[in-house]
Amino acid sequence: MKKQTNLIVRLIVVCWFAISSNTVMAQQTKVDSIILLLNKSYTNNKLDTASFEYAKEIIATSTLTESQINQIEKTIEGYQDREKAVIGYVVFNNVFESDPGLAIQYGKLQIERLDKLAKFNDPEVTWLKTYYLNRLRLSFRNSNRLEDGLGYYSQKLNEYKSGKDSASINTCYFVLFGFYSISGITDLAVYNLKKSISYIDPLKHKSGWQSCMAVLGNEYLLKGDKHECIRYSGIALSASTEKAQRRFPALTMARIMMLHNEPDSAAYFINIAKEDTAAVSGRDDRLCAILQTEALYKIHSGALEEAEALLQKCWQLILENKIPVNPGSGTIAPDYYLALVRIKQNRLDEAIALLISDIDRLSNDRLDVLRDYKLMAELYKETGKGDMAAETYALFIAKKDSLLTEQNKYRSISFEAEQQMNDKELSIARLESQNRISSLTKNFLIGIAALFVLIAAGLYNRFRVKKKANKVLEKTLTDLKSTQAQLIQSEKMASLGELTAGIAHEIQNPLNFVNNFSDLNTELIDELTDEAEKGNLEEVKAIAKDLRGNEQKINHHGKRADAIVKGMLQHSRTNSGTKEPTDINALADEYLRLAYHGLRAKDKSFNATMKTDFDQSIGKVDLISQDIGRVILNLITNAFYAVSEKAKSTSTGYEPTVIVRTQKLVPPIGGKGGQCIEISISDNGPGIPNHILDKIFQPFFTTKPTGQGTGLGLSLSYDIVKAHGGELKVETKEGEGSEFTIILPI
Repeated sequence: MKKQTNLIVRLIVVCWFAISSNTVMAQQTKVDSIILLLNKSYTNNKLDTASFEYAKEIIATSTLTESQINQIEKTIEGYQDREKAVIGYVVFNNVFESDPGLAIQYGKLQIERLDKLAKFNDPEVTWLKTYYLNRLRLSFRNSNRLEDGLGYYSQKLNEYKSGKDSASINTCYFVLFGFYSISGITDLAVYNLKKSISYIDPLKHKSGWQSCMAVLGNEYLLKGDKHECIRYSGIALSASTEKAQRRFPALTMARIMMLHNEPDSAAYFINIAKEDTAAVSGRDDRLCAILQTEALYKIHSGALEEAEALLQKCWQLILENKIPVNPGSGTIAPDYYLALVRIKQNRLDEAIALLISDIDRLSNDRLDVLRDYKLMAELYKETGKGDMAAETYALFIAKKDSLLTEQNKYRSISFEAEQQMNDKELSIARLESQNRISSLTKNFLIGIAALFVLIAAGLYNRFRVKKKANKVLEKTLTDLKSTQAQLIQSEKMASLGELTAGIAHEIQNPLNFVNNFSDLNTELIDELTDEAEKGNLEEVKAIAKDLRGNEQKINHHGKRADAIVKGMLQHSRTNSGTKEPTDINALADEYLRLAYHGLRAKDKSFNATMKTDFDQSIGKVDLISQDIGRVILNLITNAFYAVSEKAKSTSTGYEPTVIVRTQKLVPPIGGKGGQCIEISISDNGPGIPNHILDKIFQPFFTTKPTGQGTGLGLSLSYDIVKAHGGELKVETKEGEGSEFTIILPI
């Protein structure tokens, strides 16, 4: 039996060695392929894009060691700087997740390369450099190398200050903030974060500025400053344009509310954070941050089972995705919150074990470690383990004293460094000032006299130039106002011409009837006289009856002409600016006929099909009928002009058509907004070309030949509709026609 066991063990060892050897060989084969492709990619100073891209794909899917990275670096020595940067980017992202130490070493190399290229002011170089500076902060934080990180970023900050590289200065300040925050030196953390924010233009980089304000709010949470926490987190929330941007400040607000026993407000902000669907449905550190905060809320509200379930899910995500303690979304420490659950359940020994585990995991996060030690000392005391309580509390005091010492140390270093810099700058300024005074003293009197002469001459000349320029500007402004008034009057006269032609046609029809029946009556009176003289009574009665009928027709058509004139007077009277009930269907129908007959009066050969589709449920609407009538007339006249022009250029098979529709729009139940009416004028003309579509509502823009349009019709129509609180829209398709739509609120 013993021999069999030994044999099985040997077989397992051999198999494991074979598998390991195969894995190593396979990995080396991948690296050999990368080297081969890279050598093939760059020959005679020319890049083979296909081989280069394939090499990048293999690098991205490989597990690289330091020696293999050195092989790749040696291979690309002859490459151009741009291609080196691309390969460096892929290699860095390869080792970033797997080996923080190697990522730091390789990231520093890439930053040195990019620093040499900074003189070219290439935006891509700037972006890559800030990318490495940002990512490396996580490698330093998660590899217990905070002290190295502080030294490196402080050095880079001084370098970038001398070169005035604002983007890199901003990033270095932000990274140093994070290091000081984790180290528990919150005052210095806030100082560096505010310095970082001062280098961000909120108009050009709103997202980055909003993110920094959110982080600043969280830092004040760590300091326990409720007022400043709410202030900066509130600014970040109000500046958010996307749900993902609201998550972090919302979680900060939720935690500060729980800290001050405001559970309802905390729940409100947790729900805002959960609106970030990408985080809630994902499997990353952002979801862990939400789960922790929600679990804390459940603990406060007594829902311990729900809190534990949330924290178990958090641990599952950590293990599945290898989430570090300090990712971008904040500190991930579910064991601390599980310890709070166990304390509520009176399972204090388990709570202590969880805190020990949390301390081991959060070795860099000094404030959180201090929190754990203090809580653990209290738990030891409650469980009767006085010695352990004293020992733990002693550790807590020692670490707290160390933190306070370092806070004072860093404050001192920061103050001395800035003071030293200021002293140097002042010394240089004094030296320059002394040299300048020395050189100026020699010719002081001559210089001052010359200066006064130059100033006096300059002021006099400037006065004359400005006076002359003001006269020119005044004349130009007067001419412009006069021209503008003339053009607006021309547009009004053009509309009046269209109306006059239409009115003339409308009145001509009843006048023709009146004239015809009057002539007929004259003839009938002559016949009546003849028949009366003959004594033919029956014929006299018949003629008299015809005369009565003709008189009734004359009266009917006379009233019709009278109604037309009254209607025109009603629409053309001086605009009082007061809205009054108006039958929009009748108004649209009337101006449709007037526009058509106006064009017919100008061009007898013009013909077009007119169609209407009126919504009878609209009724009367309060509006300024003269103004809206002018808009409708303008749009219909333009539609007739468009189909007329297309008819002239089309030989056969084209039927010019203009359609006027009205419709009452009612919002859906629960929808926003009130009722509206929609008036649309569509045609099957040539349509509006896309390159001028954005200009059609601009004043003085017209496509009509010179002398046929002022370019103010659509501009004035747009202003009239806006003044009614409405909207004027256009839809068009070249070669098929256009549709203008007026939307007016009821």
